[in-house]
Amino acid sequence: MPASNYEYLNKYSQVLVFMCIILPVFLVFSIATAYAANECEDGDLAKCEKEIDKYEDRYESTSKKLSDIKSKQESVTSKIASLAGQLSVTDAEINDISANIADVLSELSKIETILLDKNAALADKFSLRTKIVKTYYQKGVLNDFEVFFASKVPANLNGFQFTSASNAYQKAYANETLKIIDYLNSEISSYEEDKATAQSIKANLENEKANLLALKDNLANQKNQASAEHSELEDQKGDYEKELSSLQSKIDRLSTLQKKIIAEKFGEETGTVGQYDSVSVDVPSAPFKPAFGAFSYGAYTHYNGMSQFGAKGRAQAGHDYKKIIKHYYGNDVKDKDDFPSKVSVEGYGEMDFQKYLYGLAEMPSDWPEDALKAQAIAGRTYAYRFVKKGKAICTTQSCQVFSKSKSDNPPSSWKKAVDDTKDKIIDGDVTAQYSSTAGGYLNDSGWDDDGEWPKDSYERKAGSPWFRWSWFSKGFAMLKDTCGRGYPWMSSEEMADIINAWVVWKASGGNDSQISPITTSCWGGNPYSMSELRDKADKVGKVYKSVSDIDVDIGNNGKTTKVYLKTDRGDLTIDGAEFQTVFNLRAPSYVAIRSRLYDFEVKK
Repeated sequence: MPASNYEYLNKYSQVLVFMCIILPVFLVFSIATAYAANECEDGDLAKCEKEIDKYEDRYESTSKKLSDIKSKQESVTSKIASLAGQLSVTDAEINDISANIADVLSELSKIETILLDKNAALADKFSLRTKIVKTYYQKGVLNDFEVFFASKVPANLNGFQFTSASNAYQKAYANETLKIIDYLNSEISSYEEDKATAQSIKANLENEKANLLALKDNLANQKNQASAEHSELEDQKGDYEKELSSLQSKIDRLSTLQKKIIAEKFGEETGTVGQYDSVSVDVPSAPFKPAFGAFSYGAYTHYNGMSQFGAKGRAQAGHDYKKIIKHYYGNDVKDKDDFPSKVSVEGYGEMDFQKYLYGLAEMPSDWPEDALKAQAIAGRTYAYRFVKKGKAICTTQSCQVFSKSKSDNPPSSWKKAVDDTKDKIIDGDVTAQYSSTAGGYLNDSGWDDDGEWPKDSYERKAGSPWFRWSWFSKGFAMLKDTCGRGYPWMSSEEMADIINAWVVWKASGGNDSQISPITTSCWGGNPYSMSELRDKADKVGKVYKSVSDIDVDIGNNGKTTKVYLKTDRGDLTIDGAEFQTVFNLRAPSYVAIRSRLYDFEVKK
């Protein structure tokens, strides 16, 4: 190829390279100056570059801030949702979130200002993009044949050389143009997305601000309501304390005879299974109608520790002795390394500890193994507390019933239960109390059932005859020593007599010694006759002549809280504890309510 052609081609290539370099720079410079139009009017290139860099950095920073703001907004929303479910939220927490929202809105306001500037700047970019696109599509790109035949070829180049150089130039021009268009499109799109995000965040924050104000108002209302309820409860507490104090004063003023009646009818002694016959019998039929029967749940119980029939029911349900102990006493079973070998027993002196336990007459030996083991551990723990205090343990129901003959010849199943649990006691400082039947509720462990009381009570499942019984006998035996009254049922007139006794009892402050059973053959004394009591009630309040129906409320504390009666004078409500006291003072013979948990049956 001639030297002159190389020279021309070399110059042409230099021009091409120069254009490829200067064109993007020119376009980028043109784009960037839209950000700093005011600052670059004087033509200071260095100043323009600084302003461009500043605005680009500012926008990148703004985009990052917008992302941060979005995260903060989501955090605020989460906090409000969380606090909405809390009743104990404080004003400080609400004020903290309010301050967070204010900070976010302030930052968002700055971002909106930047976005407005960006919007103005983008107007020039929209125009520039339009021009570039228009020029690009008007100019187009010639293919090799069009360049070869349609272009004027310089004299010092042949057609192929010119085509090759021209084609390279056009491709470089087109590529750079498309890059710039893409860049502009991306920046415009990014702005639109940021603008939409900012508007969405602002709307969400305003909504959350409204939610927070609503929450604050709601919490204020709750606080006021809680304060009112607290004040009401304080008043009620004071009333109840006065009522209890009054009731205790009335009991303190009872005559000696009345105290004896209360003690026996309430069943203040504590009974265990081993102390009396546990054969189930049916309540005798009512000899008249309407008839009212008071039914007690449990009897002769302190409601503490373990229910023996409950332990039997649990063992029958598959509970092992450790689980039984844990339920009733709230503590685990543990081995005691320094367990004493001797125990001091009243009337017998010192005995081997195991031999003493063999003689505990507290539970039938044919009961389930785990019930026997639970009883052995409770008995051992109870005795251990006496030993640690340096006391001798008694052999009656006041401590634990002990039988020397059983100790000398223990049933094999009971002996095995004692031996298998040797040195095991209940952890902690529990006294390990227990009783036969608590009626399905104990002070330490609450409701003792496997579903719904009373039908699912473990004592009922175990077949305790004292789980629900209408008492009319003097002692533990259910059909013996009834003072001539072989049924628990009371007539409508007798129930009205109970109410009249309550009227007089309340009016006297619990200090009327003539309120006692009219069956003097059982109790003696000088009770009001039914007619005398009606006259007395008529003078101090209302007199009642008949009762047609009765119902009760049972509280979650395992007590009968209210008694509702339908009478000839209308509906009447009496406190459960008061009703039980007056019922036991006045009911004939040995008819009694022996549990704090009771209800009634009516035969019509």
